[in-house]
Amino acid sequence: MPLDLSPFDRAVSQLETFYDLSLQPQDQPVMSEALRMAAIQAFEYTYELSVKMLRRFLEMTEPNPAALDDATFQSLIRLGSERGLLKSDLPVWMDFRRQRGTTSHAYDAAKAAQVHAAIPAFLADARFLLDELHRRSEGL
Repeated sequence: MPLDLSPFDRAVSQLETFYDLSLQPQDQPVMSEALRMAAIQAFEYTYELSVKMLRRFLEMTEPNPAALDDATFQSLIRLGSERGLLKSDLPVWMDFRRQRGTTSHAYDAAKAAQVHAAIPAFLADARFLLDELHRRSEGL
């Protein structure tokens, strides 16, 4: 059964859209804040989905998929990097993970700005992963 990448396609596309909109000047501060929060929420969802899609693809393609059942985040990212599925390596993905964790705590404007600023780097990595998964899934 092929890997259904359509949810990941939509998530990356929505993140790109909301991030771009969040950069547009707004007449109303409330609208600016709402767009920034929408971009951060899209980042949260897309990050979670990127890790799940990486795991699913590796489970479909690795010689011993059962070995991935108990794989830690670090080992999953290392394996994805070794297989050329990821643009960046573990330290960068650890930072994405830290940024994702930051969003789940009480709202803080400075933390929100920090997460928002990390979105372009994450988008580049998410787009790279998505493109690789599409390319490699064609033969499955």
